[in-house]
Amino acid sequence: MENSKNIVYPYMPNSVEEIKKELVKYLPVPIIKYDGNKYYLEYNRPHSIGKVRKFYGVIAAVLRSYSWLMSIGERGLKEVAELSILNNNYLMKKFLSEVRGISAPWAKGKHRMEQVRYSWEKLKNDTGVGTDDINRRANDYGLQNYFQSHHPWIIDEPFTPEPNESYSKREIDEYAAIFKRISQEAYENPKLVKTAPHNAAISFIPTEEITDPKDLIVTWRGYKKRNKI
Repeated sequence: MENSKNIVYPYMPNSVEEIKKELVKYLPVPIIKYDGNKYYLEYNRPHSIGKVRKFYGVIAAVLRSYSWLMSIGERGLKEVAELSILNNNYLMKKFLSEVRGISAPWAKGKHRMEQVRYSWEKLKNDTGVGTDDINRRANDYGLQNYFQSHHPWIIDEPFTPEPNESYSKREIDEYAAIFKRISQEAYENPKLVKTAPHNAAISFIPTEEITDPKDLIVTWRGYKKRNKI
């Protein structure tokens, strides 16, 4: 696929996402092609630099996934898919009806598959408490950090839980209750949430100074240039 800037978006497994048209012929093999009926791997590229890795993806993850699929079988796979969708829609119903300040911006009123990308934007506008603050506060209730979103964010203050098939109704109810409690805290005492965690071994550490691209120096050459050495 090509756009007006002469950038090509080749179909490659775990590799290049975009590249100048002039460099396409040198790309590693294989390239994923489509013949109108099916996708296939194309190796016949005379100018290619060859293969740059031995396997597509992380072999350990692939083996674990394959072992899991073989262990549950066709019937089991259908069952876990149904439970994942059921759990996700149940959690969405509880979040949207019980947790103040949260929303599901896309396809309002529609059921979802196995996950929903929620937004804390309303809560942030109302209280100043955002998804980073809520994520840290959840640690105080024994929860691990939740996945926010891929970057760049396409939804403000994102929150993407994945209540898969292994969770019981009781566990999902408890999970929803924790975020309902944190939402109430944000409206009543936002400072409590913004300075979280309070019960963790490591307390809140400001990261703006070490994550700002303007302040990053990752090489000795960059250090000398920044400090005019």
